[in-house]
Amino acid sequence: MKLLNSFSLILMLLICVSCTNFKDLGKEFEQKDDFVPPPDMEFYGFRRENYDTNFKQLDSFATNAKFYNKKKLIELYESRTYTYDSNRTVAASISGEFVKVNQDTLYTEIYTNVIAKSSNNTTLYTEYLQWDNDNQKVKSPVPIRVEQEDGSWLTGSSMEADMGLEHITIYNEVDEGDAIGVPVAEEK
Repeated sequence: MKLLNSFSLILMLLICVSCTNFKDLGKEFEQKDDFVPPPDMEFYGFRRENYDTNFKQLDSFATNAKFYNKKKLIELYESRTYTYDSNRTVAASISGEFVKVNQDTLYTEIYTNVIAKSSNNTTLYTEYLQWDNDNQKVKSPVPIRVEQEDGSWLTGSSMEADMGLEHITIYNEVDEGDAIGVPVAEEK
């Protein structure tokens, strides 16, 4: 009886093994195109400071930071970054709700409610901003608004500028106003 039970068990195993297509085994675990791997590191309440000897150059904050080492990508959520002058005063700041940074080239994209303030009291508002570290240029291919300390403003469909917002090129100017908020009259 025991021999018959053992024989039937072996026969059942052989039938199962011979009917199994091992080529398809594990395909249900293959990565799909829309699969996003988890980050290699993730920090909540992220902060980064840069120093040159005892001089603080940069202070960066984010509510959440994700590091993808294989893709050489950093994602920051609700980000604020400040740069400092040698006398420890804020020289410039930039904030945005979502930031993507390429770790190799430092090419940076900032999305949604982007506000950049420079040391010359120029403020830039846009929904998308790019930083090209190789060319040291700031670009926005979407509508922008630039305001000066005296209250004057200028809007356009896109812009290109240097890092300090000293030299700004605004494309397809839409509107401009003077210090008291009255649009500048066009010359006829």
